Amino acid sequence: AGSARFGPTFPNLLGQIVAHDIPSVRISAFAVLGDLARQAPTLIEAGLPTLISEAVSSIDPTHPAVCNNSLWALGEICVRCGENAGPLNPNAADLLQNLIPLLMGNSVDIDGNPIDTPVPGIVENAAITMGRLARVNPSFVAPELSRFLLGWCDGLSKISNPIERRDAFNGFVLALRANPHSIQGAGPLSQIIGSILFAVVSWHVAPDDLLKGASLFMVYHDFQPFPSEFGELKASLTQLLSDLKASAGQESWNEVE
Repeated sequence: AGSARFGPTFPNLLGQIVAHDIPSVRISAFAVLGDLARQAPTLIEAGLPTLISEAVSSIDPTHPAVCNNSLWALGEICVRCGENAGPLNPNAADLLQNLIPLLMGNSVDIDGNPIDTPVPGIVENAAITMGRLARVNPSFVAPELSRFLLGWCDGLSKISNPIERRDAFNGFVLALRANPHSIQGAGPLSQIIGSILFAVVSWHVAPDDLLKGASLFMVYHDFQPFPSEFGELKASLTQLLSDLKASAGQESWNEVE
């Protein structure tokens, strides 16, 4: 089915469903939205402002499945946008502010109470969406990078899907290049360097082991080569680490445990 057949009816209907009061309805609606962004973007193009706004407002870990699906849908929309930031501009700031607590583990419920129980999958999904947002326009995330750099590294290290991991790390490199001084404000330098290295090392852990929550220390026993199909990213990460080492100095580099 094409957009010409359905006109504005379909995106309007989907806009109503993603805003439905019943969480289980929104779970399915965001799954459909993500699939359409990936497979049939012309069907949702006319309704993107509303759809993106509803997805951003649904980033609420008190409804874990809704939150995860809305994160995934937003990530797929970012992929479809490419370098066209236009559709995301009105909601990029709110999306960033909703992603940061997920990465840093300081989300609160509607009454302002801390959410102490970790929600499976949310940190890595937030890391993926943050990276895909940065790929569209690094300036969406770079100015506040110091606020969530540590949490982003942690989320990056847990991503198992190779394509999602590639996108997330590409965005991470772009954001860090756009704001290299964020490293200085994110915490102790040795801790920041260690977190970045920890995230990069995750590329050498088998995806199935990451899904099982395996420790990255397993890499020493079951080393996986960096995927050959992502050679450009490998070069970018290698250069990033080289520049980071040069900037930090040998003494700070040696302090990394």
